[in-house]
Amino acid sequence: MKRLMITALIVLTSFSLSFSQEARKKGFVLGFGGGLGLTSFTQEVDIWGITIKGDRENKIGFQTDFKIGYAPTPQLQIYWTAKSSWFGLENALGDNVIILNGFGGAGISYYLKQQSPSFFLSGGLGYSSWGTPFEEGTEGSYGLGLFLGGGYEFSKHFCIEGNLKWGNPSEDILSTNAFTFLASAQLKLK
Repeated sequence: MKRLMITALIVLTSFSLSFSQEARKKGFVLGFGGGLGLTSFTQEVDIWGITIKGDRENKIGFQTDFKIGYAPTPQLQIYWTAKSSWFGLENALGDNVIILNGFGGAGISYYLKQQSPSFFLSGGLGYSSWGTPFEEGTEGSYGLGLFLGGGYEFSKHFCIEGNLKWGNPSEDILSTNAFTFLASAQLKLK
């Protein structure tokens, strides 16, 4: 019940915008958005040959999304996308920091019908990142990332979408395995 309430909260408070020359027509695609999402992750730290693996943690945070690309047909969009999760975390030193868990890569969306209403599927492959962008002297870690999702377009100007993104960024000391669920309502403007 608690997970259902969290999911409903995410869907109701998420909002993103997509802009294109013509809604769901061939041509240039540009979109950006934001909302809430749930990130579930584990971290593994390796110091002097000793590996410490933390328990799985779940954090609700702000999500950002950006895409730019081209729609060669009314049913297919091909784009570059950047999806990021921003949330607070207490680090090993006891300091509160902002974590940026990101994905960047090629994405594709396929609409089952040429006109709305229509279900659609989306997915992508690229890199994942994990870091503390507001802390001086820190570097992020990078690794493989992917996302899968889908949604329903009610009209050419409005749809809902859910995405599950996974990433495994790692560096010499820190390795992270993170899943993020993002649900958003998208308003598309001409």
